[in-house]
Amino acid sequence: MFRAWLFKIARNALCRHYRKQTREVETVDLAEIPDRLVADRQKPASTPAFEFLHWMTFLDSRERELMTLRFIEQWEYHEIAAAQAIPIGTVQWRVFNATKKLAPYLKTRKDTTRRAA
Repeated sequence: MFRAWLFKIARNALCRHYRKQTREVETVDLAEIPDRLVADRQKPASTPAFEFLHWMTFLDSRERELMTLRFIEQWEYHEIAAAQAIPIGTVQWRVFNATKKLAPYLKTRKDTTRRAA
């Protein structure tokens, strides 16, 4: 009896652990990118601003606009929601999904920057 009860507790704990791991999504906080995304006309095409424009091609137009307002123009979520007449939760969800789409590219950029330093 005790052995079966203990096994069931351990099994449920393990199932919860794996279920939680499968729901976790790897994201990258754009604020952690070390270089500024302001273009300098004298820099080559590998500048962060050029890379940012390249990354934006992976997003659809709505996501691109939200990311530009949020991270380039530095608008708050509530300001974006008011300007686009959509709920704030929708803005947050779209920014999250766009960040999730860009995570592999930003992670590569972050790793490259660390190796160069």
